[in-house]
Amino acid sequence: MRVADVLGGTKTLGERPKNTDDWMALIETGLPAAAAEAIKDVVGLDDPTLAVVLGVSIRTIARARSTRDGRLDSVVSDRLYRLARLVAIARVVLEHDDKAVHWLTHPQPGLGDRRPIDLAKSEPGAREIENLLLRIEHGVYS
Repeated sequence: MRVADVLGGTKTLGERPKNTDDWMALIETGLPAAAAEAIKDVVGLDDPTLAVVLGVSIRTIARARSTRDGRLDSVVSDRLYRLARLVAIARVVLEHDDKAVHWLTHPQPGLGDRRPIDLAKSEPGAREIENLLLRIEHGVYS
């Protein structure tokens, strides 16, 4: 449910996905471009940064906004879901939205002084972020 909130909730997604199958169907159909706008607002990203994290051009994001159904393709939707999952985990672990955003957008020693948002563009990077957040949650010095 927290991932859905990061992506704009029911207002943006239409209905709240309840399980993995719901998420898979939604991603395959394509998340609404409005979900990308919602995550931009939550994390404070601009279009160029979001485009880099999603591995697309700024024009691709603009095109999705301007189409009638306003949906991202399944590959971009999967990447957007991955980013939203990381944001949701950071919000839970750090217990405050502002702390989570700051943590995601600033260099972290546990990630080799890299910004988590920069690592989020690949699955291995996302896994490293998630592992660090889980270590933080369990009080393991990172």
